Order: sequence, then structure tokens, then C-alpha cells
Amino acid sequence: MAHSSKKPMDTSERAKQFMPFAALKGLPEALAAKEKQVLEEKERLGTSKDGRGKEVRNTD
Repeated sequence: MAHSSKKPMDTSERAKQFMPFAALKGLPEALAAKEKQVLEEKERLGTSKDGRGKEVRNTD
């Protein structure tokens, strides 16, 4: 193997390569906001799910 003339990468720079990152920045927040919106709409309409997952209107 030939010896490279490149200077070794700084340890902190090398560590950055392995840090986790959010591929879809803001996705968790967007999903939480949408979930809240859907739940509020269901509450407003008075619907819920029966035992089979089918939406039914609450008659209370």
C-alpha cells in the first residue's frame, strides 16, 4: 500500500462523520402537529373507532 501524503484528519472532524443526524429535519414535529389536528377534528365531530377500527359517531 502506498503511503499517502494527506495530513491525517483531526479527531473531532472524524467523529462528526459518525454522529447521528435527522435525515428529515422537522418530521417528528410535523407529525405531532398533524396528529393533534386530527384528534381535535375527531373530537369536534364526535367520532371514535369501534372495536374493528371503523369510525362511528358518538351519540352521547
